[in-house]
Amino acid sequence: MNSLSTIGLRTVKMSMSRGMSTRVSAASIAGLESRWGKLPEAEQGAIADRLAVAEKADWKNMSMEEKRASYYIAYGEHGARNPKDPNLTKAVMAYSSVFVLVAFGMYAWWQTQKPVVRTMTPEWKAAEDARAIELQQNPFQGAYADELKKQSK
Repeated sequence: MNSLSTIGLRTVKMSMSRGMSTRVSAASIAGLESRWGKLPEAEQGAIADRLAVAEKADWKNMSMEEKRASYYIAYGEHGARNPKDPNLTKAVMAYSSVFVLVAFGMYAWWQTQKPVVRTMTPEWKAAEDARAIELQQNPFQGAYADELKKQSK
């Protein structure tokens, strides 16, 4: 039983010592700035994790490529810090302008297609005012009030 536990313990120690290696392979970080966006998310996470472990150790032991990769992962132009596409603003403005112009055109066309309401004609308004004066409606404002002001002068 002792020999099995000793072998198991030795295996765990060896696997931990391999996993705790602070060196990141040069091939995985070479040209990282140009490859980062094309890498699968799992590989990005693995590289970032290995560099995080390397950062916890002495930075003097890290190679210049590892330092550059660590800096790029932390502060580089990827994800939310990706530079804006200059054509994106133009495209958004163009689509928005087209939408507004189409909406305005549809509204203008709709205004020309509406039938004229007979109660909004000047003749109707004049007849309405005459009827209000005849019935002496609302002596404080409106057509009858205007008539009373004319008569009081």
